Amino acid sequence: MCISSIQGLYRYIKLNSGFSGHTVHSVIVALGFELQQPASQLKELSRMLRTCSKYGADLRFPGFFSYDDTNKFFLKHRPDIVSHMEKYAAESGTDIITMVQNFRIFGAYIHKPTLCEVGKALWDSGHYWPEYRHIYNVFSWYTLEEISHTWNWYLEDNPDLAKKLSA
Repeated sequence: MCISSIQGLYRYIKLNSGFSGHTVHSVIVALGFELQQPASQLKELSRMLRTCSKYGADLRFPGFFSYDDTNKFFLKHRPDIVSHMEKYAAESGTDIITMVQNFRIFGAYIHKPTLCEVGKALWDSGHYWPEYRHIYNVFSWYTLEEISHTWNWYLEDNPDLAKKLSA
């Protein structure tokens, strides 16, 4: 499968990331792209995703910069993001609370959340807790990073395309 458009990138990530098409599409749009843009835009989107995969979402990518943006993103996609995190935690042999508490961002920039804080942020979907905005932010970054890793793995398996997109 040779991907030559943002639409193709979208289809690949939707099939291979574990996120719904709606969440994948929202990440692409938040980064400033549309599925129907010219193929020439694939290069720029690919560069962003590779940079995020390598260095992390805390580099402040478009659409994932402010708490307003990341909180809205998480709350809109909460069920899909939480489901993905639950599956990832189980595959890693841990529980979701422990996995979240051990995200590298906690402790480095932000205090490590308690079990109660993580639980409320993950599962209390009927509420928005302003005091957990930093946790919602990290959950949005998690989504961006996981989608970025999926794309990066594709490029690692397709070095000719990776070279073409980085030229």
